[in-house]
Amino acid sequence: MRPRWTKEEVALLRRLYRTHSNSEIAGILGRKVSSVVFKGHRLGLAKGARRLRDMGRENIRKRWEPVKRKSAKKVRAAKR
Repeated sequence: MRPRWTKEEVALLRRLYRTHSNSEIAGILGRKVSSVVFKGHRLGLAKGARRLRDMGRENIRKRWEPVKRKSAKKVRAAKR
């Protein structure tokens, strides 16, 4: 279990929250993503509009890239 959030960690979280992904912040702070999300919520922090748009694109890419690869493999296998 991680110790309580330090003042320095909270200050860094506040500075990065609008412009960085939760996973990036978690990596920087050495904490779990869920911890970053929960603490951000407790502090009333919000993502900026640009960051939310970028996160949506990243999520779509993460979800659909594996599907595209599987489909491409099926197409190649069918051509053989």
